[in-house]
Amino acid sequence: MAVTSGAINYNGASIREVADDVMVHGEGPFWDSENNVLYFVDISQHRVYRFYENRLEHVQLDSEVSFVIPVRGQQGLFVIGLGTTLSSLRWNLNESTNKVVKLTTVDNNKPGNRWNDAKADSNGYLWAGTMGFEDAAGNIPPGRGTLYKLNDTSCFKSLEPVLPGVSVSNGLAWNGDNTRMYYIDSPTKQIAVFNYNPVTASISNRKPFYDFKTDNIPGVPDGMTIDANGDLWIANYDGGQVLHVSGTSAKLLGKLKIPAEKVSSVTFGGPQLDKLYVTTLSRGVTQEKFNEYPMTGKVLEVTGLGVKGIKNNRIREKCFRQL
Repeated sequence: MAVTSGAINYNGASIREVADDVMVHGEGPFWDSENNVLYFVDISQHRVYRFYENRLEHVQLDSEVSFVIPVRGQQGLFVIGLGTTLSSLRWNLNESTNKVVKLTTVDNNKPGNRWNDAKADSNGYLWAGTMGFEDAAGNIPPGRGTLYKLNDTSCFKSLEPVLPGVSVSNGLAWNGDNTRMYYIDSPTKQIAVFNYNPVTASISNRKPFYDFKTDNIPGVPDGMTIDANGDLWIANYDGGQVLHVSGTSAKLLGKLKIPAEKVSSVTFGGPQLDKLYVTTLSRGVTQEKFNEYPMTGKVLEVTGLGVKGIKNNRIREKCFRQL
């Protein structure tokens, strides 16, 4: 039975820290429903993390890592965004060793670019976007990013540039019947919606869906997920909250306050998919802000919301069988 938005418990939900570790740039949470593991990254510290059986473990890499997504039918095999290189990561549960294989590189003519957010669609195709170099003050050159799709007809020979000219390619979500794709280019302060064709895995007819200006929301939209009701949960970077927006009417349904100002991404997880996992940043946060937002930099688990998510999609294995 679907939970109606009126039953959402924003103020009474319980928020706890997954671990004591403080992330510099926590991002990209992925709940692995097959193994009950939470994966995420710390972009600035070049780390892929897993939280498994109450243990937090990580792999140390040699450049910025922006996302980690498992491959279907392949235990311990992931696709990661490493700088502007798409790589595979072999990291089995209960093993400390790992192996990284570089697959392809994008944005070769745009020095300073890096991968940002990524998701797999219902077909298992990877959609992954890039962004320009972010300086110490947080300035990012506009229009230097691209949203790419990994199409397994050509595998790693060339990633298909679906949306060029974006600034900070960010959150992605598809509705339950795969007719819509929601997409965030953060500096626009909007969530856009496309018609999505699940047969061709293609998008068309871009429209603005939800605009932060409508409800005077501070900051920008970052990562995003969708619940079993088809409604969106949007990380509000520099806003200290997660926004709950109707996936049909685009109405703001509610705000989940987070004790961290720089909220970066969200995903549903737990064995019942009734927990919301939230990543945050500590980078550039003053002591004064730490005092105001005591869970800054933590990965958080929110329980008691009264809503369930849907399983995260894995990446289809056709291109990865030999790795």
